[in-house]
Amino acid sequence: MNSKSYIEHEKKIMDMEYDIITEYIKLRKNSNISQEELAKETHVIRTTIARIERNMNSPQLKTMLELLEPLGYTLDIVPLKNK
Repeated sequence: MNSKSYIEHEKKIMDMEYDIITEYIKLRKNSNISQEELAKETHVIRTTIARIERNMNSPQLKTMLELLEPLGYTLDIVPLKNK
């Protein structure tokens, strides 16, 4: 993989991660659950939630699933639209 295709690949992955986190934030806010309440329900530290929501932390898959579960959501594997 040359450096240009590597950079394009990394950007694509970062964009997908950003989209997941943005959607999670919308779900949390629409559910009227504060970061503090979510932290108590999930045992994920509130500062970790805040850092994820400010794009300062890249959450592990397990953490993302823990945050989505009380909101009534999960992650699915679906085909990419352009494949």
